[in-house]
Amino acid sequence: MRYLKTFNESNTNDVIQTVKDILLPISDMGYEISVTRNESQLIIRVVSWGDQSLLITDEVKEEFMRMKDYLESEGYNSIEVLYHLSTPGATSSREIKEFDDFMKYESWQKVKIQNLLFVAK
Repeated sequence: MRYLKTFNESNTNDVIQTVKDILLPISDMGYEISVTRNESQLIIRVVSWGDQSLLITDEVKEEFMRMKDYLESEGYNSIEVLYHLSTPGATSSREIKEFDDFMKYESWQKVKIQNLLFVAK
């Protein structure tokens, strides 16, 4: 009976697969979505260093909002965003923000995201 998963493992696998399904439109843009569990948090990597930079369009924002709504419905009430961005003519910077603050940024069309991950707790 060692092959049987506990309910919690099964539920986590369902959450991971649903997040990947929600972010499928971004995956279709050529980004490999990685979702892993680390203790009581999910780590969702959207853009890695080797990928092309991600432009945050309204469509991309909409997918991220759908992901947030789903994660909240599953009990993940805190989502931090870790990202590395570059702006033309400026040095790149690394930022960590709460999800809502990340989504409120007004000048996404002027920057490129080089590394992006969400940490849901």
